[in-house]
Amino acid sequence: MKILFLVACLLVPLKAGIVDRLAVVVGQQTITQLQLDEEIRVTALLNHRPIARDVETRRAAADRLVEQLLIRREMEQSRYPLPDEQDVDQYAEQIRRQNGGAAGLDKALAAYDLGESRLLQHLESQLVALRFVEYRFRPDAAVSDEDIEAAYRRRAASSKIKPTLEASREPIRAELTEERTDAALSAWLAESRRQVNIVYLDKSLQ
Repeated sequence: MKILFLVACLLVPLKAGIVDRLAVVVGQQTITQLQLDEEIRVTALLNHRPIARDVETRRAAADRLVEQLLIRREMEQSRYPLPDEQDVDQYAEQIRRQNGGAAGLDKALAAYDLGESRLLQHLESQLVALRFVEYRFRPDAAVSDEDIEAAYRRRAASSKIKPTLEASREPIRAELTEERTDAALSAWLAESRRQVNIVYLDKSLQ
């Protein structure tokens, strides 16, 4: 799912001599090089992967940050309810369990040169994006019984193993819902990018 761009590497600590510079300007907002690097490290931590700072990884991180800014702006303008502190705490507890508890997460944060407050900020941004999808696109991604039956017939025709329609109904519904939600989100992001002046001061991110 595309929204999982929010959650996406040899371990390389951030060099002390790095000077923070603007990387991308999105309308009246900015993304700095240090914010970009932090996004890379948080994503690596959440995915339990080593840090990578190659061009492809940096571009993907820049895209996520741009899209998060666009989504937050729309959430605020449309007055959608934002996640509260309890929502973020519940999400953070999931991350703690995935890392073997509080001590394990502390060890991971130290390994990725991150503080817990910074992690919580990134988790909140991910929840904003997930909530935006739920409010804005999920209601319009309804799948009819006719859609499910048509998809079942297409798959049954190309598969030697044919589970029954009833056994396939809910998995197909979930898959089609995700596909439609992703398509709607991608279209919205593309249009939002066209409506905002986005300037890549770091040309390698384009």
